[in-house]
Amino acid sequence: MARDRKPYLLAALATGTLWVLAWPATGSLTPLAFVAWVPLLWAADRYLHAPRTVGPRHRLQSLKRNQEIAPSSSLKEVDDQEDERKVLTERPRHWLPTVYLAMFLWNACTTFWLGLVDEPWGTRLISGGFPMVANSALMVLPWWIYRATHRRLGPRSAPVALVVSWLAFEHLHFDWDLQWPWLTLGNVFAVRTGWVQWYEWTGALGGSLWVWVVNLLVFQGVLAFRQGRQGLARRTGLLALVSGVVPIGLSFIIDQLRSEAHGPAVEVVVVQPNIDPYTEKFGGIDPLAQLEGMLKLAEGEMTDSTRLVVLPETALQENATIDMQGPVPMLNGLWENDLTKARSYGLIRRFQERFPSAAVLTGMSSAYLYRVGEKPSRTARFLKGIDRYFDAYNAAMLVDERGGVQVYHKSKLVVGVELMPFQAVLEPLMGGISIDMGGTNGSLGSGTERPILHTVDDKVRLVPAICYESVFGDHLAEHTREGANLLAVITNDAWWGDSPGYKQHLAFGRLRAIELRRPIARSANTGISCIIDERGDVLQALPWWRPGAIRAQVHTSDASTFFLEHGDVIGRAATVLGFLLALVLVGLWGMRLFSRARN
Repeated sequence: MARDRKPYLLAALATGTLWVLAWPATGSLTPLAFVAWVPLLWAADRYLHAPRTVGPRHRLQSLKRNQEIAPSSSLKEVDDQEDERKVLTERPRHWLPTVYLAMFLWNACTTFWLGLVDEPWGTRLISGGFPMVANSALMVLPWWIYRATHRRLGPRSAPVALVVSWLAFEHLHFDWDLQWPWLTLGNVFAVRTGWVQWYEWTGALGGSLWVWVVNLLVFQGVLAFRQGRQGLARRTGLLALVSGVVPIGLSFIIDQLRSEAHGPAVEVVVVQPNIDPYTEKFGGIDPLAQLEGMLKLAEGEMTDSTRLVVLPETALQENATIDMQGPVPMLNGLWENDLTKARSYGLIRRFQERFPSAAVLTGMSSAYLYRVGEKPSRTARFLKGIDRYFDAYNAAMLVDERGGVQVYHKSKLVVGVELMPFQAVLEPLMGGISIDMGGTNGSLGSGTERPILHTVDDKVRLVPAICYESVFGDHLAEHTREGANLLAVITNDAWWGDSPGYKQHLAFGRLRAIELRRPIARSANTGISCIIDERGDVLQALPWWRPGAIRAQVHTSDASTFFLEHGDVIGRAATVLGFLLALVLVGLWGMRLFSRARN
């Protein structure tokens, strides 16, 4: 008789498959999210309640340990009739591998595109495989806490512990060196923004809580039905239905009562240059020629009323070099010490001479050379020959109508590509582990300040979100709180080709518009570039892999929301409760060890 693994395997496959089908761009069957956890919850309940049928040898050891028989007792004296060779347990020895299988299936099938980079297979395995394996393992932790709580505090406390620990996990996953909040449960509604207009209060973790509540109610209803408790099953099923429908109705009411953006309307031109990052962007085409092409695309949509032009991430690639031939080192290129000396800046200013009312926002790969005696950051690199340090940045630059320069540094860096995690520990051991995917290799400098980039007359006050910073709602809320009336997402999603990646990235950005009630101007190198209103609707969009530009009247907004003012309250509350729960579990575990030691 073998261990009963099949039901657990099927439950894991069912939960993983349901999440894949529910997730944006890999199925987008959003209602499945409300039952996706049910198979795994059933497997957990089956495992935790399954009786263990142990054989004589295990029984003998247990009796001796509990001092119920003499230490010298033999197996024969315990039970002469039992045959130890027939002893097997009804359930698998370990259950958490079942959970890991479900999590890995979900991760692998929704984020497989991370491995589609046009790089050697070693790089593909690291960039694609590591996030899947590591994130799946982290997702098992709340289920481990669920099991521990069930054992120590009982079955009534376990579901609460599961929800609290999962929400705490999601909140903490937004802000550490291995941050990867792509699969935050609340993101599943990114293609159903009409359902979650109340994200202006709760943020995406409100959606995560909603998913858990409905799943747990559905599971309790199914469990009651299987136990023959028909009345309880009907009541629980009705409560699950109400819990699923009421938030959608509330979203509709909020949408009807909400006032439209009342800030000044500004004309914005968004550019999509469509430059291949592997063959053209980083060396294939001269950086100044690239910029000229982008400005030419913009020119086709410009009018005398255009106030803002948006170019994508790393649009400026003029190399930062140092001329050592003179008595004093001369900085050439995109050195932030004086960006007005860069030829890229000169091209932008010549463009603005023809359109003097327009400011230009652009992504750039820039650097900063530390002055003699100035303390370098922990990511700074040493320059031999002049004995100075410099930092490299993935940055955004706004050149206002009068030629003034404002700079923002990306602060949510991509692990492995832009950031060596746990640098203080790993750098002395490994010397750097970032992957070279064009531009500058190694850990980039990270922004500590969050300036609002603005036009001269302050009609446009924007927060730039570079690349996947648009997934971090709490981060953008803190930045927007400084007075922004517009969000600008600049990105280059071409690394992963025509895959679900860029579609998910666009969809998740729509949730930020709802949370903060700010319109978004989105410029993506190869798509999808678009305008998103404060309701989360895509108003204008350029198709994938097609060069062009769009012009739109964007109504800026100074509206305030609860999420904008207070951030991720649900996540912070769950983190505090999760910490207290951990203390209780550790305390109970310690008491158990102490009791065993005394006995």
